Amino acid sequence: MNEQHLHIISFDIPYPANYGGVIDVYHRIRLLSDAGVKIHLHCFEYGRSHSDELRAKCFSVNYYKRDTSVRNLFRKTPYIVCSRHSKELIDNLLQDDYPILIEGLHCCDVLNDSRLAKRNTIVRIHNIEHEYYQLLANQEHRLLKRLYLRSEARKLREYEKILAKAKHLITLNQNENDYLNAKFGNATLIPPFHEFDEICSQQGKGSYILYHANLSVPENISAAKWLTTNVFSKTNLPVKIAGLKPPKELKTLIPRYNNIELVENPSDNDMKVMIQNAHIIIMYTQQPTGLKLKLLHSLFSGRFCLVNSNMVAGSGLEQVCQIADTPNEFLDKIAELRTKPFTDYEIDRRNMLINNLYSNYLNRDRLMKKIYSL
Repeated sequence: MNEQHLHIISFDIPYPANYGGVIDVYHRIRLLSDAGVKIHLHCFEYGRSHSDELRAKCFSVNYYKRDTSVRNLFRKTPYIVCSRHSKELIDNLLQDDYPILIEGLHCCDVLNDSRLAKRNTIVRIHNIEHEYYQLLANQEHRLLKRLYLRSEARKLREYEKILAKAKHLITLNQNENDYLNAKFGNATLIPPFHEFDEICSQQGKGSYILYHANLSVPENISAAKWLTTNVFSKTNLPVKIAGLKPPKELKTLIPRYNNIELVENPSDNDMKVMIQNAHIIIMYTQQPTGLKLKLLHSLFSGRFCLVNSNMVAGSGLEQVCQIADTPNEFLDKIAELRTKPFTDYEIDRRNMLINNLYSNYLNRDRLMKKIYSL
C-alpha cells in the first residue's frame, strides 16, 4: 500500500489542545496519525511554545512567525489572513504533490498561488468568519476595537470568495454547510474532533451548577456576566464559574453573590473533575457560529446540559440538551432539574446520538475518503 502523506496548515500551534479551534486541529492530527497518515504540519506561531507532542505525532513540523505588525491592519486582505502570509510555507508545499488541509480562512493565502492550483486542497471551516467578527463587533464596547472588528468583518465577507479555489470545504455544523454549499457547492459536514471515545458521564446527582469557558474571550466574558446577573444570582444553588484568565470585571462582579464561586485558571484535570461532578452545566452564547467544543466536552463527561438555542444551532444535539433562552426559562429548567437524578436512560440517549454524529473514528474515515479520493 502506498504511504499516505498530508500537509496540514494550522493558524496556531495546536498543542496543548486547550481552546476551541486547536482542540479540533490537534485531535484530527492525533487520529490521522494513528491511522498511519504521515502528517507534514505547518504552524503559525505567536506566543505558544514549540511542541514535542506534535513532533511525535507528525512526520515533520515547521513553524512560521506570524507577522502581527500594525501595517497589516491597513491592507485590503483581512488581518487574520495577511498576517499569515509566508513565502517559506509556499516553498515547502511545492516540494511534493501531497494533499493540503488548510485550517480556517486564516490560512487560505496559499490558495492564491497558481502553482498549487492542481493540488487537492481542503479547507476546514472553523466559522463563517465575517458573521463571527460582526457579532464580536456588536459586543465590543471599546471604540477602536469595535472599528477594527467591523473592518475585519467587511474584509472577510469579500475574501470568502477565495474558497471557490479549494477542492473541498469541510464544515463544523449543518447551518454553515448549507450556507457554503449554496455559495460554492463543495461543502461536506464533518463535526469537530475531540478527546472522547465514549460517554463517561456519571449517574446520580451533582452538587452545583457549572459554567466553564476561556474567560479571556470577550464572547465568554459577556456570557458569564449575563448568566451571573440574570440567572445565577436568582437561584440559591451553588454555582462555579471556571476558566482561564478571568478579567477584573468578573472578579469584581462574582463575589457580590454568596452562592457563586470563581475558579481561576483550573488545571485540565481540575476542569474534568468539575465537569463530572456538576449537576447542571449551563452554556450560553450570543453567536450561533461554529460548534462549541465545550458543549461536546460537557455532553461526553457531564450530567444535565442546559443551553440556549444558539449553542446548539446546526449541531443536531438539541435532543440531548435542555434548552432555555430567557432568564425565566433558565430558572424554570434549573428548578425542574435540581432534584432530578441523571440516569442510564440519559446516558443511553447520548450514546446513540453522539456516537453516530460525533464519533472520532467514523469522522476520521469520512475525512480520509475526501482527502484521498481524488
